[in-house]
Amino acid sequence: MDDPGKAGRDASFEARLAAARKRQGLDEPKADTDRPVSPWGVGLRAGLEVASALAVGVGLGLAADWWAGTRPLFLVAGVFLGGAAGIVNVYRLMLGRRGKKDLGTPPAA
Repeated sequence: MDDPGKAGRDASFEARLAAARKRQGLDEPKADTDRPVSPWGVGLRAGLEVASALAVGVGLGLAADWWAGTRPLFLVAGVFLGGAAGIVNVYRLMLGRRGKKDLGTPPAA
């Protein structure tokens, strides 16, 4: 059986939730989304992306080599995979810097 008061409770909850979100300012758009980004900041982030991906790849390669008992095999694979991951991360970073109109999406008909 359906509870006749359930529809009223759901509407009341939605109204209270909307009022609380409005009080906290959660439904308002962010004001500083178009702030200028420093080229130094972008370069530093790109370098850290590559370095951290390489560090993770080397660390996982060394751990796999220690576990399997094969010294340079997984280390070399980790260097290549970490380098590739770092390059992909930098590519995504630079792709995100472009506007949405430049992403190659076909125009809506």
